[in-house]
Amino acid sequence: MIVELLVGAGLVLAGAAAARVILRRRDAELEADEEPKDEGSTEPAGPRGLRVGDVLLYAETELWLAGMIELDEEGFVLRLFPTPGGLRAEWLAQLDEEGTDLATLAPTDEVPAGAVPESLPIGVRRLSLERRGQAVVRTDGEHLPRTSKTARYCILSDAGGRVLVVLDFEKAPRLALVGDRVPRHMIDLLPGGDLEPT
Repeated sequence: MIVELLVGAGLVLAGAAAARVILRRRDAELEADEEPKDEGSTEPAGPRGLRVGDVLLYAETELWLAGMIELDEEGFVLRLFPTPGGLRAEWLAQLDEEGTDLATLAPTDEVPAGAVPESLPIGVRRLSLERRGQAVVRTDGEHLPRTSKTARYCILSDAGGRVLVVLDFEKAPRLALVGDRVPRHMIDLLPGGDLEPT
């Protein structure tokens, strides 16, 4: 009888201790949820696109995003980043707001003067119109060509991932860039930047 009472008392004490641990953990979680997030927090919060100053690793070469040309037409159109000194790309294009649709580009003189047609041969491939319009231009950083406050743009592509971006500025020379889409997993952001909002 005494043994049974001791065993029963031990079980009650063990249960009470476990309950205290569970309650402490729950209280700590509730406090953490109520506290405002630190702006310097490194917790992932989703992709944030690319920014001037980012350094990317692509195919064992570093691409420094020295500047940016951003187009806005009642919403995001694209960002172009010059990558001076980059061995595999002179420009990097961010074709979606999240920074998951990327392309490495280089200048081309294969685009004829005048309006860009809906279909255009570039090298041995024929590219078709993906999007065109008139957008507001915003610039940041350095190593940028001359631009203006607005530009007409055309984006052409093919099923194989070839991309042509043509910008016709109001008071500056045309910028025509051609290259290939790059799977997002092939490009890494080097330490010093992040892929989350700050």
